[in-house]
Amino acid sequence: MTQSPWESWFDQGMALQDNGQHAEALAYFQKAIDGKPDFIPAWVYKGIALEQLGKYEEAISCYEAAIKINPDVADLWYNKGAILCNLHRYEDALICFDKVLEIDPDNALCRTARVLTLATIANPIKQPKHRESEWERKPLEAAAAIEITWRAEAMGECELELE
Repeated sequence: MTQSPWESWFDQGMALQDNGQHAEALAYFQKAIDGKPDFIPAWVYKGIALEQLGKYEEAISCYEAAIKINPDVADLWYNKGAILCNLHRYEDALICFDKVLEIDPDNALCRTARVLTLATIANPIKQPKHRESEWERKPLEAAAAIEITWRAEAMGECELELE
């Protein structure tokens, strides 16, 4: 069976994404979207590539575009909520997490994210000094590591240099 051009572009984008070539993958995901605007996986992986590049607002726009296509996909809402948490937009993130749980009430990952978000709102803590190299190298992993460290520090399980 022959692939359509947009499927081929998507596959090329995935190969680049898998090799960590996020910026290069973006062009192929966009070509796939141009070829088939309602192809949700292209929107999702474009969003993921943008997240990896630290372009969070653009990534949110990708998830919003996919949500317009099918608002009943829980992962779209979760991904958007996770980015909003990264941006410290906790109230907006909770709206997304609530939508996930409306669609998939047994989503344990989302339940955990929601509880951590509520805890963050209830117990704001000082943020650690920015570690530029971590953010540039792997923005999502660095953000997750810093968030976990904040939680551990807040519970007295580790010490952290604060501004």
